[in-house]
Amino acid sequence: MGMQFTLFIMSLLLRCSKSFVSRSCPVFAKKSAARFSSKTAEIEFYNEQTALPNIDEEKLKQTVSRIRSILGYDHYGVSLTLVEDDDMQETNRETRDVDAPTDILSFQFHEAVKPGVLQKPEFDIPDYYNLGDMLIDVPYVIRRVEEDSEWEYEEDDERGVSVAMMNVLDTEQRLHMLLIHGMLHLVGYDHIEDDDYEVMVTREDEILKELNLMPPSTSPAQ
Repeated sequence: MGMQFTLFIMSLLLRCSKSFVSRSCPVFAKKSAARFSSKTAEIEFYNEQTALPNIDEEKLKQTVSRIRSILGYDHYGVSLTLVEDDDMQETNRETRDVDAPTDILSFQFHEAVKPGVLQKPEFDIPDYYNLGDMLIDVPYVIRRVEEDSEWEYEEDDERGVSVAMMNVLDTEQRLHMLLIHGMLHLVGYDHIEDDDYEVMVTREDEILKELNLMPPSTSPAQ
């Protein structure tokens, strides 16, 4: 396991516990209104995979930044780690009790009031202005591209990133599309219930179009 990925897991556990700040600590006793809310926060990027060696890391960070801006959270940090199957499977097993890799996992730092609206940070300190963490399993995405290249999909009423990706056989472009899905999870969107699914895929389609990532054959009806 790579050192950066190990640090990511430690950071994730620390953030999920939220026990690293004491409410009684005098340093944090005062909250200065929106002290950090006007600053553009950092995007942490870790490349722990070798399956796609020439990936454009800066372009991925730019896509994260653009999505974050669209969602209205420029002043919140976020991390993205590209991993391989073993690391993704371990994380999926430890966090979701699913012993298999998947394409993307998102771990949101703040609870959402509603999809797209997060609770305000409990403390006005930089660590609390954070959307959370995303992991993408690059070899998994590569395999899906290979599988999709062998199938012909009929047009239907399904929408969202997962359907749009079926018409994209470029792995790196799919990574950018997956970022939309992952970032929406970080701000409270979900797809477990049918109503929630409709809300999420509608927003995915909007952002796909805004970023010019929507394949023509899957463009939603106007």
